[in-house]
Parts: sequence; C-alpha cells; structure tokens
Amino acid sequence: MAATPAVFWICEGCGKVCKSRGRLTKHSSTHNRHPCVGKSHNNFRRTYHPRLDGRPCRRDGEFLPPGTPPTPPPSKPDDDWSPFTSRAGFELAEIFYTTAALSNDTIDRILDIWAATLVPHNDSAPITDHHNLHSTIDAIKLGHVPWQSYTARYNGLRPEDGPTPEWMTTDYQVWYRDPRKVIHAIFSNPDLVDGIDYVPYREFDLNGKRRYCDFMSANWAWKQCDLISVDRDTHGAIFIPVILGSDKTTVSVATGQNEYHPVYLSVGNVHNHLRRAHKDALVLIGFLPIPKGARKDTDNETFRDFRRRIFHGSLTAINMTLEPFMSDWDVIRCSDHHFRRAIYGLGPYIADYPEQSATAGTVYNWCDAEPNDLDNPNANLRTRERTLALLESEDPDSLWYNHGIVPDFRPFTMKFPRADIYELLTSDLLHQAIKGTFKDHLVQWVEDYLKRVHRPSKAENILDEIDRRIALAPLFPGLRRFKQGRNFKQWTGNDSKALMKVFVNALEGYVPPDIIKTFNTFLDFCYLARQNVLTEDSLDALGTALERFHHYREIFRVSGVRPDGFSLPRQHSLKHYRRNIENFGAPNGLCSSITESKHITAVKKPWRRSNRYEALKQMLTINTRNDKLAAAHADFSSRGMLRGTCLGDALQKLRQTVDAESVSDSDDEDEFSGPDGNGEAGSDLDLDNVDNEDDGSPGPVDGPSIFSEVILAHKKATRYPCTSFQALGEHIGQSNLNELVRRFLFYEKNPTFTGPPPLHLCPTTEHIEKISVFHSATATFCAPSNPSGPGGLYRETIRCTPRWQTGGVVAHRRDCVVLNTGSEVPGMRGLNIARVHLLFSFEAGDEVFSCALIHEFSKSFDDPDPDSGMWIVEPDLDQNRYRIMSVVHVDSMVRAAHLLPVFRGDATVPREINFSHTLDVFTAFYVNKYIDYHAFETVF
Repeated sequence: MAATPAVFWICEGCGKVCKSRGRLTKHSSTHNRHPCVGKSHNNFRRTYHPRLDGRPCRRDGEFLPPGTPPTPPPSKPDDDWSPFTSRAGFELAEIFYTTAALSNDTIDRILDIWAATLVPHNDSAPITDHHNLHSTIDAIKLGHVPWQSYTARYNGLRPEDGPTPEWMTTDYQVWYRDPRKVIHAIFSNPDLVDGIDYVPYREFDLNGKRRYCDFMSANWAWKQCDLISVDRDTHGAIFIPVILGSDKTTVSVATGQNEYHPVYLSVGNVHNHLRRAHKDALVLIGFLPIPKGARKDTDNETFRDFRRRIFHGSLTAINMTLEPFMSDWDVIRCSDHHFRRAIYGLGPYIADYPEQSATAGTVYNWCDAEPNDLDNPNANLRTRERTLALLESEDPDSLWYNHGIVPDFRPFTMKFPRADIYELLTSDLLHQAIKGTFKDHLVQWVEDYLKRVHRPSKAENILDEIDRRIALAPLFPGLRRFKQGRNFKQWTGNDSKALMKVFVNALEGYVPPDIIKTFNTFLDFCYLARQNVLTEDSLDALGTALERFHHYREIFRVSGVRPDGFSLPRQHSLKHYRRNIENFGAPNGLCSSITESKHITAVKKPWRRSNRYEALKQMLTINTRNDKLAAAHADFSSRGMLRGTCLGDALQKLRQTVDAESVSDSDDEDEFSGPDGNGEAGSDLDLDNVDNEDDGSPGPVDGPSIFSEVILAHKKATRYPCTSFQALGEHIGQSNLNELVRRFLFYEKNPTFTGPPPLHLCPTTEHIEKISVFHSATATFCAPSNPSGPGGLYRETIRCTPRWQTGGVVAHRRDCVVLNTGSEVPGMRGLNIARVHLLFSFEAGDEVFSCALIHEFSKSFDDPDPDSGMWIVEPDLDQNRYRIMSVVHVDSMVRAAHLLPVFRGDATVPREINFSHTLDVFTAFYVNKYIDYHAFETVF
C-alpha cells in the first residue's frame, strides 16, 4: 500500500470530487445558477490517511479487491410494509406514538370513531387499538438494541457508631445499551449514507491553508490513526471515535426531585450537521444512578467519593464491550452496504463545566490553573501522564489544594487505551459562551455598571429603556420576541441565544463605547466559533476577537464591577477553543446544546408520558419504540416508499385502476403533495391573521445542496386586481407600479444597460395577464452553520402582508431581504439590503416572472460601525423624501435580512411606538449580522 495518500480536489459549492483544478462547465440547477458554474472551482485539496483507509472487506474481515461492489442486503418488495399492513398503518403509528405522543385512551377513541365510519363499507382501520399499535411497533426488527441493567452498591467502610446512612444500603440500578451494537446501528443507518467519513483527512484551500470542519478533518483522529497503525494488522481499517456525553437533567420543574443522568453516544465519523439534527446519529445509551443523601451528607467526603466512583464505574462498565476492539478490529456493516474493519477509541466527551469537573476528577473551579489565576495565559495544560505522576508522588492535601486533583481517584478513561480525558473534554459553546460568559457575566455586568454610575432610580429607568429598545426589534423568522425586554426569571439556552441577537444596539448611548465593543468582540468570537468550516484565517480572526474581548472587558475592572479581575472558569475556557478546533473540528458538532435538545425527546417527553410509577422502565420502553419507528422510517424511505403523501400515493394507485379519462382533469396530486412532492410545505396557510410567535417555523430542510433559491408561496392572495398593473398599483398605494414593471422588463431584455432607461423604450404591459399577488416567499439556502438538513439546507419565510397578527398587535408586515448585486466583492460590500413591499408574478409571452416591489437601503459609511461592528444603512429617498422603489426578480434575493434601529444617544423612545413601526419611523438601521450564523458569514 502506498505510503503517500492520493490528492483529491473537491468543489466547495457542490461537493463534487474532481481530479484536478479546473472549470466546471456542466451543473444542473433548477433556479439560481450555482456559483461554480463557468468559473474556476472554489475548491479545496483533501488528503486521506494512508494506512487506516477504510477498505471494504467481506463479513469475515478479508479485504475485497479494489472496485468490488458491495453485497446489498436481501431485497424487499416495494409494498412490504411489515410488520405494518400498509403505509397508512405505519404513518398512523408514527403520528400516534412519536409525533403527537397520544395517550392510550385518546388513541382508542380515535380508532373507535374511525372504525365506526368503516362499518358500512365492511372495512377496518389498519390499526385497531393501542394494544395492536404497541405490539406492531414492538415487532419491528430494525433499530433494536435492547436495554440491560446491573446493580451497583456501596461496599466500603460503614460507620461504627450510629445509624448507617440510607445511601450505603441502597441498590442502584444502571440501565444501558451495548455501545458496540449501537455503533453498528448508526453505521448501518441508510439516512447517514452520505454523511459518514470512513477515513481521517486534511483539507487545504487554494492557498495551502488548513480547513477544519467535521470531526474527521481535524488533527486528533489523524494522530490516533498514526498510533493505531503501528500495528500493521490494523491497516485498511476505519477508526471510529466514540463520542460520549452526559448531563443531569430535571424532568419536573415543580418539585425539582425527579432527576435523571442520561448518557449519549455518537461517533466522530458522522458529519456535524447530522449530529446536530440528531438523525439517529446521537443515541441514548444509558441512565446513570444518582445516589441521594441527607443534607448532612452533602459535604461528606465518603459520600462524594461514592458518587464519583459510581459515575465512573458505570461509564467503565458500559463501555467495556468496546475495549477488545480498541486494539484488534471488529467487522461492521456500513450504510453503503460494504463491510469494513473497525478500530474503536474513546473520543471527545460532551459536558458542561460541572460535569466536566466530575468527569476529569478535578476540584471544582480548577482547570489548568488555580481558581484565582484562571486568566493566566501561561497556565500548563493537564495531561494523563502528568496527572498520574502527581497521583504517585504527591500527598492528598497537596493534590487537592496545590493541583486541583481529587486524590485516590482515577477517571474512567484510564481503563481504555489512548484515552486522555483532559484532552477529550470539548469546548462547550452553550454553557461556556452563550449561557455563561454572555448571559451570566456580561449582561449582568452591564446592570451592575449602570447601578454603580447612576443613582438607583436612574439606573432602573435606564434598564427599563434598554428593555423597551429590545422589544422594538422587528420581527424575523424564528426570532424570539422579548415583549418586556430581558427582565424575566426563567432563562433557557434559547433565550440567551435570542438576546445575543438584539442586545448590542439597545445599549447605545447608555454605556461607554468600550462596553459596546466588549459585546461586539465577544459575539464575533461566538459566531466565528460556531461556523461550520473554520480556516486558518478564521482561527486567526477567532484569536484576534478573543484578544480584543480581553482588552475591552477591562472597563468592567476599571469601573469597579470586577475589581478582582476575570478568573472565571467559563471565560478561561475560551482560550482553549483554537486548540480544540484543531483537534476536533468545528465546535458546533460537539456542543452540549446537542445533548440538551436530545433530553427533550429521550428523557423529558417520555417521563411526561409515564404514569410516574417506576417511570424509568416506561421511559426505556418509549425510547426503544421511538428508535424502532425511526429505523423503520429510514428503511422505508431508502426504498422510495415514502415519497409524496399517503393520500397522494393512494390516489395514484387508484388512478392506475380506473378509467384514465375520468380523472384526467384532476389536480389532486398537486393539492396533496407536501415536502416530498411538488407542493410547498406549509405554504397553503392563510397567513393574514395568524398569531404565530414562531413566525414561519424556519429550520432544516432535507434535500440536495443548493446555493440559494427564493420561490413565491404556493397559494395566491385574494382581493387584488389581477389584470392591470395600473389598478394593482392604485390598490396598494404605489401609483407608478406600471412604470416600474416596464423598466424591469427592459432590464430583463437588456441586462448590460446601465442607468434608468427612457420610458418610451420600455415594453408595455397591456398584453400582460394573470397577475398574482402573494403574501410570502420561501428562501432556501445552503447554511450548514445553521441547524440545517443533511444537504446543509436551511429554509425561512419572507413575509409581505398588509395584516399580520402577533403578540396582540395587528399591523402590516414587510420583511427585509439581502440582494445579490452580482458583485464579486465578498460580504456586505457586494450586497444590498431592501424591504419588500409586494410579492407578485405575471406572464409575459411564454415566460412567467416572479418579482418583488422593493425599497432599497444604502450604506451610510464605507465600513462597519467601529463600536457595534455592524453596517449601518439608510432608506433611499428622493428629493421629496419619498421612498425610491423598484421591481426586481426574486432570483436576486438571497435570503431575509434583519435590521435593528440606530438609537441616537440616550433619547427615550415614544411609548406609542411598537415593533411593527420600527422599520417605518427610524431613519437609520444596523444590518444585524448576529440574527443567525449564516447571516454572520454572509455579512462579516
């Protein structure tokens, strides 16, 4: 085997593998042209590990000759829905059990009513009752990794005098799944066929600079393969980094007593966005016991030591089935149907800071420096070897007080080869940056600052005004509205993320510029770290942002808010991000937000469905059944059995058995098509009077990767003139709409023409018919840094409606968009911002034009604002202060934009103004680069 790996060139735009640099001349796209068409590849060079290169093999491990096709699994008929009787039965089971999670009584009532309607037809429903539902789900053979348990008990010394504490005599059950079988299930999942890396690789851009993205693109996996490949018997295998995560969670907020300690497993081979979207790439594998003691036991070292030992002992026992295959190879079947040899290794551990401390066996508030010296840039990193040496040479007091190490204790990773827990603890954007540094520190410090420099009543008035400004943020798809500002009690991670998006501009005029810059530089750090791909330039920018943050945060020390400095574990952890990115790839694939979101489906919802008696066993059953349904869905989908909708499928089969002439004019297929058919999911809703705080449910989209496309809603708006642009313009209060459409048609025919064309040269609109108005459009674009689908796609809705109801306010809703000017200049310098006043389409000749009436904004300065770091734009007005309008094709729209008002000094905002007025009454706006991660990458 060659020692030097082959070099591949890969197009960043479409992911196509190329043999060399070059130009892409053919590329299929239904809407916008892909940016790589006809241009030099925006490609990158990739090299793969030369020894652990993932060669296919037979079931017995013998390597196959190169080019041997995989042996497909036994084929099944396309109508084989077993153990369900039909597609309807399967989809009902999904809806009843997983989607709606209905109670048994509700399921029985619905099925009873349905059965009553079928009696006259001598027919029956595909499911009879909840017993039939459960037994059918239990009969699914796919996705079944059984739960096991064992009992743990305290076996140390007991007190000679007085009663024995209850925790010493209690039996603790550890429930778990075999992680080896779980990994086999992940690798065989057909949903992940295009999202698994079998070999570590290194990527370099055209300038030879390193790129870090998914886990296998970083250094740690490559180095592990170097260590493993010393044994020649491992050559040709794949390396599987086992990612674990744990976090105690409370399922009952009211009592606070119902705690569970779930453990999750994923593998580093799965792409980050699939792990974030779960896609069954993150699996619940265990529930750890939580010993409960009396209040007096809280500071009892014996009790605390027992809790540590049962935690680490459980993790050791759960993972022991992997240990033999960390040196020798296992054979695993992959989603491409090939068998491969596999070598396992314990990989990163996802946890928040308290859990990290417990996992590493370090004293709380310690990291790699003393608690009062955490901002020391010269602190030494902990290592497995250094810790073992200290455990052998130092006395217990010295270990605890001088080194922050729990004495007489070994982390569970020391039982496994090549595992160093101090190296494997990951950066945690959610708890370290978003909930920690931003919400708990910076937001609170602003409040403390205002109370130090102003009398109490003045400070409270300023805080109320800041809250008022926050509430004025215009609507945006998915943006959580702060109706009363940020003054609320229960904070979630999503609350913190939402406040980050709208907080900076609200401080203007009330705090010094250095505080604004502190937030600006810290948010830049967070958004840079959250990118899906980080280059060496990105890491340099990340380091620069952190240095600037450390510089500007000094204002809180100088002002007396933090007179003792910034020795804080969560802020200290930010200095490790570059090293962790170089080791493990983009942090967005290893954040505790992934496990916390999994808590909802794996722990909290199952607990609510239980009857609270021996709830854990019921929760395990619910998780098992959900896993089986997910595996069945993936299997049916991979066989093409879930295209379109259930009704559309039934109608299609009906058409095949009846006279074609009687149904030739039917449009049922379009009417009932959904996300997988020809229609537009969710676009048939009447949006004019919907009270929807979620605002269009933006989020991941399944499908192949595209650059960007904007399409008008499926349903037309009513009560608009549809035969004349003159009449339509008068209806909406835009008397020159007809003239604007004529100029648009001229530019369509003369794309190189510059300046306003004479009206007499423009085509007339008299022949135009079928004018349609829409109240929304859907923007779909490649945004892998957002919570995207398998192809990296993200979807959001652009609204343009005369009546929109939300939060009790009814007003017009005209969103803003980012316009592609065709410029090659990156970032905002090559983009424009516009507000949409009308979405419409019309037919001219044989062509259908989808258009928008827009009002553009111009950049106020040639550079972003130096304090906030955001671009400032102002509306384009003519000499009479009227808006300058134009008509553009929707293809020129990239995505939605969010504008925040520029507040002048400390002026008070009139109380009669609310968020629906913001875009109309303010005269300057920040282009909010923090509204989401794709916006940051687009604008930054």
